[in-house]
Amino acid sequence: MRASSAAGAGHSRAGAPRLAGAGPLAVLGWVLYDLANTIFAYAILTRYFNEWIIVEQGQPDVYVGLMTLGVALVLLVTLPFFGALADRWRRRMPFLAAFTLLSIAATAALTLVDGVLAALLVAGLAIFAYNSALAHYDPLLTAVAPPERRGLVSGLGVGVGYVGVLLALVVLGDLVPTGDNQQAFLPTAILFLLFSLPCFLWVRDRHCAPSADDDRDAGAPLPSIGPRALAGRVVASVRHAARERHGRLLLARFLYVDAIATVGAYMTVYARRTGDFPGASVDTLLATSIAFAIPGGLVAGVLVERLGPKRVLTGTLLLVSAALLLAGLSGSGAMLWVAGPAVGIAFGAVWTSDRVFLVRLCPEERRGEAFGLYTLVGKASSGIGPVVLWGGTVLLLSGSLGEYGASRVAVCLLAVAALAGLALLGPLSDEESVPDSATRGGPTGN
Repeated sequence: MRASSAAGAGHSRAGAPRLAGAGPLAVLGWVLYDLANTIFAYAILTRYFNEWIIVEQGQPDVYVGLMTLGVALVLLVTLPFFGALADRWRRRMPFLAAFTLLSIAATAALTLVDGVLAALLVAGLAIFAYNSALAHYDPLLTAVAPPERRGLVSGLGVGVGYVGVLLALVVLGDLVPTGDNQQAFLPTAILFLLFSLPCFLWVRDRHCAPSADDDRDAGAPLPSIGPRALAGRVVASVRHAARERHGRLLLARFLYVDAIATVGAYMTVYARRTGDFPGASVDTLLATSIAFAIPGGLVAGVLVERLGPKRVLTGTLLLVSAALLLAGLSGSGAMLWVAGPAVGIAFGAVWTSDRVFLVRLCPEERRGEAFGLYTLVGKASSGIGPVVLWGGTVLLLSGSLGEYGASRVAVCLLAVAALAGLALLGPLSDEESVPDSATRGGPTGN
């Protein structure tokens, strides 16, 4: 933290004001939004929607996969664009509120939808808006917490977010009848709205100084930006990230999120294949793993303040990689009682540390654009991993090794992917980035 504080002091000498905390209500509102969006993620992305379409409606898995791919392609174009637009206007709350309310409305509408195609389209809209909102939520960490408290607040958000999973398990478990998953969507929308409102009411944008490049079009209205400019903005975002420090973090994130999200998605499948988890014991493993995400996020937040986000992220990736390698190489079902909690810790600690890491690597006037790519990378990697690293490996090797043997190889490959992401982080420093306008003597310079 001494390096971070020194960097912050350097910013002040260059003329860029150091943000003060926004008060406890703003922190509470920001943290509760993490709980709100986690409820949506659990209900729509994990628990109820896929089962409703595939099991209850008798539709093939590929329908949901195609919908997910379509959403990812739309996000590929729109996330960098809206992030750059928020940077120009230097406002994030209007985008967060608009996309969140759109996601809530679409989620509620799923209760009334009749027909599989319509359900896929409405769910795609809800998931698109959910991911778009997240891209504007994460940068607001700088609006609610000063640099020396961002690790703690980020960890608090992640920890409380996973409390949302437990809350959804209890509330939706009581409200949704067995075999009628469509009844989950209206209460999910209500919970999403209820826990989002404090963020809308208590969090305010902190206006950053514009960069010299963006100053002339800072107030450009949305209708004036056409398709060609939209495509150009996306290309420019990727090219800029490739030249800057945060581009390496985003590439590393693709690899380690790919590994962690994939093992989370297939943990219960792998547990069944070991033969050591009969009946409800696999649910106990899953609940235990999720429970470890809560202290994982909270402890990581404290450690980020003391050690910096890079060390916390590095230690987390080493832990989860070692646990996955031990589980895959040993073939022991008992090792999942180590690997499962390690993955749970990773879910909490990775998201706590790497969003603070990105804040430090990217100057304020580029954060909307960078977090658009951050969200996009997470979405793309969590979609590719199940198809390539897990599904492809099991498909290719199950004939010679059997499903369980092929699954063991897949687990080891996921560990290798996490270690590859860790290797990419090596050259990076987590010292705070100096704003572009300060280095160029822009509006806030001397």
